[in-house]
Amino acid sequence: MFDGDEEKYDLWEIQWKEFAQVENLVSAIGNELNFDMSASVAVYSKAEKAGTTSKEQKEAVKANRQAMAYLTLALKLMELLCLLTRAVTVEWP
Repeated sequence: MFDGDEEKYDLWEIQWKEFAQVENLVSAIGNELNFDMSASVAVYSKAEKAGTTSKEQKEAVKANRQAMAYLTLALKLMELLCLLTRAVTVEWP
């Protein structure tokens, strides 16, 4: 859990990256776009209803949701949680 102390951030970041690797969340939190993610929730929902969602798309959405949940649990201060809340977009809540 990151408590907002700048001096502890480097250690937390290393541990978080390793945790993300173990939990198979790397594609959800990296700097590169995951091309298996749909453009928006609406596009994904439409594909789900039509039965055309690929296994890769489902896994990308699952990893994204897991990463957001884990980050929520990993951030201690409300100020940090607010940053996470602001990162949620209309495309992917």
